[in-house]
Amino acid sequence: TQPVCEQDCEPKCHRPNCQTRCPKLGEDQLSGCHVQCAPPQCRMYCPKDICEGRKTLDCQTPKCATRCEKPQCRFLCNDGLKCKTVCPDPVCDWKCKKPQACPKPECKMVCEKPPDCDDEKPTLPPAGDDIVGSRGKAGFGSGQWETGSWQQCSAVCGTGQQQRTVKCASGYDEDCPASAKPQSSRECTDYSGCQYAVGQWSQCSGRCGEGTQTRPVHCAGAKCTQEKPATEQKCVHDGKECHECNAVVYGGPNFDGWSLVFGPGKWNNADMEVKGAKCDDISSMKVMGLYCHVTAFEFGDFNKAHHGWKAEFGPGEYDLKGLTSRGAQDNDISSLIVEKRGGPSGQHYAGMNGTNPFGRNGTNPFNGPRIRLV
Repeated sequence: TQPVCEQDCEPKCHRPNCQTRCPKLGEDQLSGCHVQCAPPQCRMYCPKDICEGRKTLDCQTPKCATRCEKPQCRFLCNDGLKCKTVCPDPVCDWKCKKPQACPKPECKMVCEKPPDCDDEKPTLPPAGDDIVGSRGKAGFGSGQWETGSWQQCSAVCGTGQQQRTVKCASGYDEDCPASAKPQSSRECTDYSGCQYAVGQWSQCSGRCGEGTQTRPVHCAGAKCTQEKPATEQKCVHDGKECHECNAVVYGGPNFDGWSLVFGPGKWNNADMEVKGAKCDDISSMKVMGLYCHVTAFEFGDFNKAHHGWKAEFGPGEYDLKGLTSRGAQDNDISSLIVEKRGGPSGQHYAGMNGTNPFGRNGTNPFNGPRIRLV
């Protein structure tokens, strides 16, 4: 069949034969009645989506259907009888021009507007030769991964992890090739937070005067990049024992009985008795000071007029046995010379004949040195 054009067709409908059904009445009662019908209404219906979603516009004349409505008829009587009129479907003939006179149909693609969208022009679906770069758009050169800056290393003293953002330029990771996705984390090292563990300084190496002291220092982390603290420094030992020089003598053999202190100087028999010493009762003695030296004499004039014993004592404690072992006899010390020998600027006292100068049995009479740092 040849296509037809709606704009070139006109329907020609015949008036239908309608019947009126009324209550049974006499003819004289129906003499003033007649049926009045309006002309039938006819319309042509064509498909809405004549392009069926295709991109190319190669539409043909649509196939249309004609529908006619039943006419509205009324039965009119002077006395208003209750009658019912029944009409059949109208019969219509269409008078159309030849198909050659039909213009080429115009087709438009209409897309529904998504909710909550800006008023933008509708986007055509991509063709086979287009490259999809982002969701909902056809473009060229898209589909690229974007990377952010590396964050700070999670470790501050050793090995840790570093993170960064990686996303597809379109906002959807599936639009970018997974095989080319850059890494979003990596291993990192940072030693800026590594610290040195520092111990306590040792005692000064010198007994008195300048010396050195040390301390332990080690890196508490994997690798310390800061300057290592000093492990050695100079010091000065300058305690009381470095300057003191006194001889304390006792009347008893074990540092008991009466006691007297004699400072630096020469003490003859008369001087000692003035202080209250009983020279023939001296049975023990303490020499105070690291550089203090005591010379004891048998006679009161330092053995100048008489020949007698002489005993030398360095710093320490000497009981009766200790005095005797160094030459003091019969508990009789009649004169003393107390003096400092050496010191921070000189040689340390090493004792008689190289023996330990401390104590009657080599013990130190002092309670630990005081240390001053420089």
